[in-house]
Amino acid sequence: MTDEAKPEVAEPNRDQQIHFRVTAEEKRAIEVKAKAAGYKKVSDYLRVLGMGNEVKEVLPAELRRQLVGIGTNLNQIARLAQAGKAFTNHEAQLVQALSVIRSYLV
Repeated sequence: MTDEAKPEVAEPNRDQQIHFRVTAEEKRAIEVKAKAAGYKKVSDYLRVLGMGNEVKEVLPAELRRQLVGIGTNLNQIARLAQAGKAFTNHEAQLVQALSVIRSYLV
């Protein structure tokens, strides 16, 4: 198996600028929201918003890691159930995983 490099996608030539003024408080609020949404540049965040796209906050890395682990556990339990194998040892893990999922959804 070889690792093929992904083709580079050319960025559009952004040669136009928009200037506007904000208060120090507005600037801080915009920067905080951009960072929470996972943007390194405020300009990228504002461009997404300005184009009418929805900006969703990025889950913290630790939370993503935990959710991936929960998904993995659920998949293992599902495979055992589909194979008809007893999984009484896994019932407690399943209950715990479902409890964790519920806590994130509430």
